Amino acid sequence: MRTTYAIGVDVGGTRIATGLVERKGRMIKEARALTPRDSGPFGIVDAIIDLISEVSSGVHPSEIAGIGMGLPAQIDFLRQTVEFCTNLPLAGVDMRSLTMSRVRYPVTIDNDGNCAGIGESRFGAAKGVRDFIMLTLGTGVGGALFLSGEPYRGSRGLAAEVGHMVVQLDGPPCPCGGKGHIESFLGRPALSVAGQEAAQSFRGRAIREEAGGDAERVTAEHVVNAALKGDEVAREILIEAGAVLGEALVGLVNLLNPKLIVVGGGIGESCGFLVDRAAEVIDEHALAGRRDVRVIQAELGNDAGVLGAAALAFDEHDSREGLHR
Repeated sequence: MRTTYAIGVDVGGTRIATGLVERKGRMIKEARALTPRDSGPFGIVDAIIDLISEVSSGVHPSEIAGIGMGLPAQIDFLRQTVEFCTNLPLAGVDMRSLTMSRVRYPVTIDNDGNCAGIGESRFGAAKGVRDFIMLTLGTGVGGALFLSGEPYRGSRGLAAEVGHMVVQLDGPPCPCGGKGHIESFLGRPALSVAGQEAAQSFRGRAIREEAGGDAERVTAEHVVNAALKGDEVAREILIEAGAVLGEALVGLVNLLNPKLIVVGGGIGESCGFLVDRAAEVIDEHALAGRRDVRVIQAELGNDAGVLGAAALAFDEHDSREGLHR
C-alpha cells in the first residue's frame, strides 16, 4: 500500500527537528527542540519520541510509512548501527531499536549529511542533478556524495565524511580527535575560537559587542551576525574559512568531477560570501573539472535533513512493499 506520510527526524548537535511530510515533500506539521546534549543517549531518545508524538498526533498509523532519522554520526547502513559520533554521546548506541521500542512505526537511520543531500536532491537545489556533493556547515561539518543519482555510502555506509578530510597536516585539533580536518576550521567550535581571539583585540570590538561585551562568550553566530552587518574582521574570519573549504573541495572536484556542490547548514546558508570564496578557490586551483561545477547555497534551509529523512522512510517502505519510486 502506498502511504501518504512519513516522519523525518534530523538530530543535530544543537537542535532536533521533526516533521510529518507528504510524498511530494510538503511539510504538514513540524516540531523542534534543543538537543539535550548533557542528558545522555536516553535523554536524546526521550526528546525524539516527544517530537515524533507531536507531529504524528491525529494521524492514523496506517497512513505513515515509517520514520527516517538523520544522525550526526557514522552509520553502518546495512546493520543500522551507530559506529562513531563526534558531537553527541551516541557511539555504539542502538538508536534504531531504542526508538522502535517506543513507537509503532519502522525506523531507518542514516548519516545526517546523507539525509540533507537526499532532501536537496529530491526537493531542493540539486533536483535533477545526478552527480553532486553536499556539505552542511553547523556544529560539525557533514557531507554527502551523490553519484549517478544515488547517495554513495561506501561498503558499509561510512563514506562521505567530507568534514574529516585533512586540509592541514598537524593542524588544529578536531572534535573527533584528529588534527587539521575541515571541521577543525569550519565547525561552530572552531569559528567560536577564532571569534573569541579576534574579540580580545581592538579590531574585533564589533564581534565583542555582538556577545554583550564579553569576548569569552563569543559564538560562531556572533561572528556571522557581525559579518552580515559589515564588520570586516568577522568577514575575514569567514572568508578565510571559505578558502579552507575551497582548497578541500579542489581535491573532490579533481577526484569526482561533480556538476554541483551544495553548501548548507546554519553557517553555509547564512554566509554567501564564504561559499563564494570557496568557489573562487576551486576556480583558481582545480583542474579541468572546475569548468563543469557550480558551487551554490542550499535551498531548503533547516528543512533539508527532515525532508531527506522522510524520503528515506518512504523509500524503505516502498522497497518492503515491492513498490517502485
